[in-house]
Amino acid sequence: RAASPPTPAAPTTTGLSSLNEVNSGALLFRTTTPGRYVPAPLIATKVDMQVSGMIARVEVRQYFKNPSAAWLEGIYAFPLPDNAAVDQMRLQVGGQEIVARIAERAEARKQFEQAKSDGKRAALVEQHRPNLFTNSVANIGPGETVSVTLRYQQTLRYDNGDFHLRFP
Repeated sequence: RAASPPTPAAPTTTGLSSLNEVNSGALLFRTTTPGRYVPAPLIATKVDMQVSGMIARVEVRQYFKNPSAAWLEGIYAFPLPDNAAVDQMRLQVGGQEIVARIAERAEARKQFEQAKSDGKRAALVEQHRPNLFTNSVANIGPGETVSVTLRYQQTLRYDNGDFHLRFP
């Protein structure tokens, strides 16, 4: 998009939550209350998990909706198992796909803020706490669907003859 969309009034709906309350994949819209968010409606979640030896390869695909008539910024949050590492992420907002790439933290923030102010679709991946992965998503249009595909690997835990695998 060449023109920057109008900045909407942030949602003020009840059911506010903080990032510390996230215990499953969620898209959260910013509100007028700092640090508090309104969860986006979850349409569907699909999980593909393949285990080979001591490694699980997991793909999670989630679909959310911006139910409002405003352009919004959201944060996608996903609690990872402690022994997992994200190696690929794709977002689809409306008809545009955003593929995550690794950059130094300060440079990534700068690129995200520039794209956001230019009215472009943009995403920024950050670590909120050791096991909570977050991704800021700018310029989600009214009524648009957001699809998030997250791929990660994790090691299985082996304890007294039993294998353990945890999915958030």
